[in-house]
Amino acid sequence: MTPTLLLLYGTVFIAALISVEALLRSYFRTSERHSAVNHRLSLLDESGDHRKTYRDMLKERGLDEDWRSRPLMQRLRQFYTQSGIQFDAKRFALYAIAGALLVWLIVQFLVPSNVIRLPIFIAVCILVPVLIVWRARASRMRKFTQKLPEALDVANRSLAAGHPLPAAIALVAREMPDPIGTEFGLLSDELTYGVTLDDALVNLTDRVGVEDLNLLAISLSVQAGTGGNLVEILQNLSKTLRDRFMLKAKVKAISSEGRITAIFMSIYPFLLYGMIKLISPTYFDPVWESGYGTIVITVLLAVMTVGNTILYKMVHFEY
Repeated sequence: MTPTLLLLYGTVFIAALISVEALLRSYFRTSERHSAVNHRLSLLDESGDHRKTYRDMLKERGLDEDWRSRPLMQRLRQFYTQSGIQFDAKRFALYAIAGALLVWLIVQFLVPSNVIRLPIFIAVCILVPVLIVWRARASRMRKFTQKLPEALDVANRSLAAGHPLPAAIALVAREMPDPIGTEFGLLSDELTYGVTLDDALVNLTDRVGVEDLNLLAISLSVQAGTGGNLVEILQNLSKTLRDRFMLKAKVKAISSEGRITAIFMSIYPFLLYGMIKLISPTYFDPVWESGYGTIVITVLLAVMTVGNTILYKMVHFEY
């Protein structure tokens, strides 16, 4: 049995193992939703120790140390924290091994030249985790933005009933699902353990990364310093955030055709290359044997990068 075939069998086995694990995790997460509204409440149900739960949540999000004091790691750790991914060493190692094997098989099939096969393999292995974290971060921020007006309405009703602001924030943490519930729970814990409101709001903005939280932080800070009707302020802020979200949705719908075109134009060369390689494996051999294959691929990738950047600027707008 050839090494390539053994590698293929190993990759299939690991992929099947990961699929089973994903299905089991999905099943248990679905069953847990009936007993806990969000991740923080499920941890509190297990331990009952608020301070320990608070520290464990910071640790699993990569915030157990003063990460902002390290300039080189600041942006990377903040990017990872905003994705909401919970680090699990065993699962990370399993996914890394399976992903590396799969990428190596694909690169070995598509790229016959040994000169550029290894650089492409390394580049893909670096880019895939970055893309996964980026997608998770974007999805989490979108959910947070969508649910933030509802969270403000819950807090507003609590304030209108005569509760103080920390109690209103704690109510949001109990009643709202993730990611709103967990993040406001951490905010409530920080206020409970003596962190000032301004610092706690800054930490919340750093953890989530949603621009709309700046409006909330400024509104609460100004109200705490100058006074005013907090209920009315939150009502106006909730309406503003809803209108802004609707504007984003309209712009996204209008630009959908351009975004689909940009995505198709970006992946079409790779799909065409893979299709030709599958139909006629020796079709591109003259390019690699000429000695100019590496230069041609490098120039084409550079041109595609410039084109994709232009397309990205054309279909993404500032609100």
